[in-house]
Amino acid sequence: MRSSAPARRHSKPLALACALAASLAGGCEDDGKTSQKHAAELCAKLAPVVAEDVGQVRTGLPPGSEKLASLVDTDPGANLLGLQRAIAGARASVKELEFAKGTFFSFADPSGTVLRSEADPDMLANRSVLASFPELRKVLEPNSGVVEAFGEMQEMRGVRNGPDLQWVAAHPVRASDGELKGLFVTGWSFRAYAYRLQEAAKRDIAEITKRDGLKSIPLLYVFAWKGAKAYGGPVTPDINSEALEKLDLPAKTASGPWSGTVEITGRTFGVAAQRTPELAADAGVAALVSAL
Repeated sequence: MRSSAPARRHSKPLALACALAASLAGGCEDDGKTSQKHAAELCAKLAPVVAEDVGQVRTGLPPGSEKLASLVDTDPGANLLGLQRAIAGARASVKELEFAKGTFFSFADPSGTVLRSEADPDMLANRSVLASFPELRKVLEPNSGVVEAFGEMQEMRGVRNGPDLQWVAAHPVRASDGELKGLFVTGWSFRAYAYRLQEAAKRDIAEITKRDGLKSIPLLYVFAWKGAKAYGGPVTPDINSEALEKLDLPAKTASGPWSGTVEITGRTFGVAAQRTPELAADAGVAALVSAL
């Protein structure tokens, strides 16, 4: 009989401990579901942003190229400072280009060699965009409009190290008689663009935090992806990108937006992905969200 007393004394704390463990487990599960919901909400907000950004480039490049043709000298390479001002002037004259999110705006000669970019330092100067993006050669054809390509060029990278990808759009710059003066080129690094999307999402997650009465703003990472590869901002851990790639986002989003949960280094993240066909059929955005 004496041996049963200690068992009774310990049964209540043990039951409380079990209940607490179950409660914590349930809380973790709830956090995962909540984070999943928030990630999906963010992706739904970001996809139209991509569509707008792509649309600005496609709409703005033709009139921007026409304006640039009227501003460049007969020999554009003879006055590089004047060419830089011409690029800036052409952008400012077209609303879509003025607000476009390209990470570079450059003028290339008919051979595809960049003579000058708007920004300093000019990493693209004397580099051939046609050599790095062969598909852009279509821009040299008569009556060409905007031509786009994906690829990799060291001088267009958004980060020093690690994988990156660039989307490039080019339009011919022609004189009034139709002579090809050069090319107006713009676009973005996927990792630099992912940073732009993440900054936009930070405002949205702050509003979500306030709306849902969360104790603190969740941990957030945003990605731009194409095919099997996902690209995060400059300070995004590579392990996060690798975790997304293992999910096979093209397959997950084949029938529409997708969301779920994933564990990375012991932390549960809500994850969501959505395609952005305006950029490419196999491109999209993704978000990782984890409650703090």
